[in-house]
Amino acid sequence: MPKPRKNTRAATRSRPRGGALLPFLSLKGVPGAVAAAFMRVAVPVAAGCAAASAWLWRSRNARRAAGAVAGLCLCVAIAWSMQANLRSTPRFQVDPARIELAAEPTWARPELAAAIKSDIESSLRATASRMAPTDAFDDSLPEALARELAACAWVRSVVRVERRFPAGPDAPSHYVPVLEIRRPAMLVEQGDRLIGVDGDAVVLPLAMPVADLEAFQARLVTSLRVIKGVRTPPPAPGQSWRSEQINAALSMESILRRSELDRAFPIAVVELIGVPEQPDSRGRVHYAADGCVMLWPDQRAYPGARLIWGRPPVHASTLEASPNDKLAELRRKLDQPPEALVGTRIDLRRRAS
Repeated sequence: MPKPRKNTRAATRSRPRGGALLPFLSLKGVPGAVAAAFMRVAVPVAAGCAAASAWLWRSRNARRAAGAVAGLCLCVAIAWSMQANLRSTPRFQVDPARIELAAEPTWARPELAAAIKSDIESSLRATASRMAPTDAFDDSLPEALARELAACAWVRSVVRVERRFPAGPDAPSHYVPVLEIRRPAMLVEQGDRLIGVDGDAVVLPLAMPVADLEAFQARLVTSLRVIKGVRTPPPAPGQSWRSEQINAALSMESILRRSELDRAFPIAVVELIGVPEQPDSRGRVHYAADGCVMLWPDQRAYPGARLIWGRPPVHASTLEASPNDKLAELRRKLDQPPEALVGTRIDLRRRAS
């Protein structure tokens, strides 16, 4: 018996057409719905803003505030336009040749002070000439100049960099750096040369033959002591000279300055004998058996006179008298007439009984 045929044509006609496009066809009304929702929100907000603006405008204080804000905005726009025009004028351009220091080193006489100032300015101008062209309104330039100045071996610190705009129609704009210039504390003998070192143990760009010492001292306000016996090689100018011998010399120099010993008994040379260059692995400083600091006064005034100080203050030992006791003993020795000190040998290491 034959099977009945299925009604496939009717089932096919009952299916909706475009089944694959049905999800997209269902989105036809989305843009309109979004626009309608936006209008439902935007219209009340706009109406509220308009009502608030109308209410504020009826207030005299509100109108004054609005006028002040509008005037301020106009002034800012005018100032910005004027600055843009001034930036392009030559007198507001920064010329490296117009960078100058505000002060000279006070420890040097005018000729040497001017030479040191010129050295710093020349170094700074050479650096500024390699920078991109800019104008006096550039806020980053003072900071860049301060970084370059801080790298100079003569500069201890940069206090500030002042920006000077033209003071007249023909005056140019320029920068004036205010610096703290390093002050030499002593001259360290290295072979046939003398090298300047400041109180922070930083090597200065100051070197000269030993034969030129007297001429150099005449260019200083206060003469410098010569340090002998330093065997540690010096680093480059601007670098710290790390050595126990330099530490010993600086501590000796510091106590001599504070005690004002030079007024009664000027010390010309500090000689280090048996002072170690570096501490051991535990940080201990071992002196040689005869290690000490020898102080030599001006041999033209006191020929043959010398003082055996012992260990310097930075390496003071309990086996010796304290630095204050040594100074007190030395003052007692200096009570005698100056001619009595010629050829004398004063040992300050032993404690006074």
